Amino acid sequence: MRRRLVDEALEEAKILGIRNILALRGDPPREDEYRLDTENGQEEEEIMENNEEFVWAIDLVRYIRRMYGDFFCVGVAAYPEGHADESHPVDQNFEQDIPFLIQKVEAGAEFLLTQFFFDVHAYIRFERTLREHESGVFRNIPIIPGLLPIQNYQILKRTTKLSHCRIPPGLLDALDPIKADDEHVKRKGVEALCDIIREIQAVKSDGPRGFHFYTLNLEKVVGSILENCNLIPPVPDVPESVIDDSLTFNHIPNGIRHVRKPSDLPTGRRPSTSSNRLTTTHRSSSPIQNG
Repeated sequence: MRRRLVDEALEEAKILGIRNILALRGDPPREDEYRLDTENGQEEEEIMENNEEFVWAIDLVRYIRRMYGDFFCVGVAAYPEGHADESHPVDQNFEQDIPFLIQKVEAGAEFLLTQFFFDVHAYIRFERTLREHESGVFRNIPIIPGLLPIQNYQILKRTTKLSHCRIPPGLLDALDPIKADDEHVKRKGVEALCDIIREIQAVKSDGPRGFHFYTLNLEKVVGSILENCNLIPPVPDVPESVIDDSLTFNHIPNGIRHVRKPSDLPTGRRPSTSSNRLTTTHRSSSPIQNG
């Protein structure tokens, strides 16, 4: 990715007040598809130089820290079942990823957002291993589980194949007889995701517990999960007469937007989460894809 694109994205995020950045490698750059008009006859060598500067996510984390200091709260990806590169994973094992995660955290990453999973026991084992790691770098860092709501059987099979995510046999057995009925699949999917959430909530956590949903722009199933798991607390009725137009909105830890005076806004930069409730970090994050 060209440095100019990274700089423009970060400057725009700063202007808009976006402070949570998810730094990803993403797909390899395709210059022909994303080519911009060059200034002063920019040479191909300079383009290649920029691409070499941002090869891995850690390169982007270091760059953001160097250019913006502590202004942004930077997160990186984590893989409960191990990172699988391209289409042929070899010895997929999350423990092989730990040295790279340590480097990212030491470079300035402040939260981990996981790839989606359906094997909750794999996730719990992953989180416990990180928390107890001898390096100590994961002891207090927010680890946000990524969850993929099940929309239909074919999407589930396709996305899990691409991501090398394991589907537990029990879930497959429950979905296979109803795979042609999308509405029935969604209902079963809601039950499955709620079971995963409750199992994770049951695990003792010293810090806030939140969840990230990969919605694929389909919010209906997510709404059902939030309601069934009681992830959003009721919002008290506030008489319209007590709302001051001079107040501004800000995220607070329970995931609900409340009005606050500008002077009351918190200065902390960590992702807003609360114990056993939905995280709202991803709703205000700007994903910048790189290593």
